[in-house]
Amino acid sequence: MSLRDTQSGGCDQSSESINRRRLLQVAGGAGAIGFAGCISESGESGEYGFDTATFGILSPISGAFSPQGTPQRQGAETAVKHVNESDEFDFEIDAVYEDTETDPSTGRRRAQRVVENNGANFIAGAVNSSVGLAISEYAASQGVIYTSGGASMDLTEKDCNEYTFRNETNTAQQASGISEWIIGEGYERVWIHTADYAYGNSAIEEIERSLEGEDVEIVGQTTPALDTDDFGPYISQISDSDAEVLAIPLTGGDLIDFLTQADSAGLKDGIKIIGTANFARVVRGAVGPAAAGTYSAALYDAGLETGNNQEFVERYENMHGELPDSFSRVGYEAVRMTAHGIQEAETTNPDKVKDALAGLEIETVLGTTSFRECDHQSKNPVWPSEIVLPDGDAKMTELNTLSEIAPENTTPECSGNCEM
Repeated sequence: MSLRDTQSGGCDQSSESINRRRLLQVAGGAGAIGFAGCISESGESGEYGFDTATFGILSPISGAFSPQGTPQRQGAETAVKHVNESDEFDFEIDAVYEDTETDPSTGRRRAQRVVENNGANFIAGAVNSSVGLAISEYAASQGVIYTSGGASMDLTEKDCNEYTFRNETNTAQQASGISEWIIGEGYERVWIHTADYAYGNSAIEEIERSLEGEDVEIVGQTTPALDTDDFGPYISQISDSDAEVLAIPLTGGDLIDFLTQADSAGLKDGIKIIGTANFARVVRGAVGPAAAGTYSAALYDAGLETGNNQEFVERYENMHGELPDSFSRVGYEAVRMTAHGIQEAETTNPDKVKDALAGLEIETVLGTTSFRECDHQSKNPVWPSEIVLPDGDAKMTELNTLSEIAPENTTPECSGNCEM
């Protein structure tokens, strides 16, 4: 793995050869395209060859989503090492790592840095959907491929673009896990609690859509601002309602704080809680026994016997000394699936890679899948699960998988709202 200095150039340059995007910035427009500089060993115009692919890995190492950012980055690091050591790939990845700070403006600036200073043609990462949307918009403007870790439907719906792909399980897929469990258990009154940002608002829409036509009433919603510290008033409001189930499509530090405070307030005594991220090891590790007795639409577990998961688990554990979680998987596959597109295209030219990547079947941690041509979303299974505390003195909870929802049942048909 090569970690490049964030001030280094984007391709091997001489006095006769300059970076294409730097030239575009200096020249100020499309008229400079015909004067593109670097000539690769393959003879392709531009900074496109096939020996090295430069990736910008953008994860929230600080800010509200920092608990999820570290495993995501570690997953990406595992993928970079795998690609660089594997005979499957005829090129190596040169990775540049940046912190989005869980902030859309910062995420966009970091994306700009890796593209302009390092010549990255591929970007992967982000957990917060608002950050992901900002990176996606920038990536499209520069013609570089972005594989997102954000889950908001907007990334593959109204704000989609031909350069953005997603292997993260989106909010519609996550909602299917919540809704199937609620309907299967026969509950009729649901409260939704999330945060007021892209993912939370998307999740509310998808849960409402997935419960439409069922004998289930959404009796209330609470959507405090992201980074709220005191959830006491919201917990009291939920507790005083007649809701049987609390759906919490929430992640990051907000989820950790909410579950901890809800447990102290005894909320689980009167209402069932099902979330979209409380299954994750990083969340369960931070919350401890307070997560026990809740439920989750689980998106991944290290114990799964799906696809090449056990190979991934072994690589990750050998490299980082711990088991991977869902955010690790997303970081890993964001890099590795894109690498398969590069291998298929036999070039690092993003325009050719995006065409090769759309619809390409790839064996992944969750099984064989592809980025759909209509919206670049991968089809992913979901496992409704109960979080339990094992016998003994163990503080780390475990997942008790209740069922599996197959990818074709979690992923809605393409809506037509995405126009590539």
